[in-house]
Amino acid sequence: MATYTVYRLTFKTQLHLGRTSGPAQEGSLGLEKTETYIPADTLFSAICQTWTRFYNPESLAAFLKGYMQDRTVLPFMLTSAFPFAKEVYLFPKPLILSTPSKKSKRAKFVSQSIFQDIVSGTAPEFREDQLINGEEVWMSPEDKEKLETSSDKNFTLWATSTRPRVTLGSRSSGSEIWHVQTVQFNRDCGLWFAAQFDSDETKQRIETLLRVLGDTGIGGERNAGYGAFDFDTASVKIPDTQGCNQFMTLSPICPKSVDQLEHLLKGNVAYTLTPSSGWVSTPGTVTRRKQINMFAEGSVLHTNDTQIGRLVDLRSDNWLHPVYRYGYAWQVGIKGRAE
Repeated sequence: MATYTVYRLTFKTQLHLGRTSGPAQEGSLGLEKTETYIPADTLFSAICQTWTRFYNPESLAAFLKGYMQDRTVLPFMLTSAFPFAKEVYLFPKPLILSTPSKKSKRAKFVSQSIFQDIVSGTAPEFREDQLINGEEVWMSPEDKEKLETSSDKNFTLWATSTRPRVTLGSRSSGSEIWHVQTVQFNRDCGLWFAAQFDSDETKQRIETLLRVLGDTGIGGERNAGYGAFDFDTASVKIPDTQGCNQFMTLSPICPKSVDQLEHLLKGNVAYTLTPSSGWVSTPGTVTRRKQINMFAEGSVLHTNDTQIGRLVDLRSDNWLHPVYRYGYAWQVGIKGRAE
């Protein structure tokens, strides 16, 4: 077990967390669905964009050089941002999990005690009455007890809603109706991510940028006031990979080489690939960045390296400056798995 700094984001507004996996359908702006967590590559990019505006592009370029060098400790590492409720942290459901219930497949997240049991090699007993929040969360009785009060026996962590919006049509002077789905977190709920830093100076800079990002908002539709947040810090214990041949990742992974990819896929692995694409812009110019497939959070892979992944440049062919996406693994050791 290792103890890490945790940042707990509590949102002052609703937010839209889109993740473009391909071209939007005709007549669609790609806002009809929202995620309920923030992938690490999205969060890292938001911090870097804020860095450029708050500090300057030159200092960001110097910071990113730390990822291009052969260093044992990277400047800044982070997990994706997953939901929490009060003092209960949720984790992505490990893909090795197999239960006889079809309903268990709907659960995207598991509570901390269930997660600890799974990665330690102790398969927890699944019961359908442990599913909450639209059956998206599998929560242990002891964790659920921390959330319930005498006046709130059906604790809801978040809810999504779809709202109509109106914009001036591009093909005529008439208006067009489109829809955006947003997520709203309950009181004492939000998103958490763990982080590591190479120095106190880097930590202070990132925390400053998080404060700025909290004021400007994260995610889509920020011009409508979405995505503003406050944050506080805590600590959490997360299993490391000591004594383990396999790990589960808490962040998307882009392997740094073919050789590393081959090592990741050794043995009895389980993974999902998630496409990552989207848009990049400067004043007066918008272009689609290149698309890649990354190993998704919850994937279980073979480990033989303390540092897995890379920053990947997704600039389009006609784009002058790099467009980096964060693709480093946050490894959680898995015990009791056959190779």
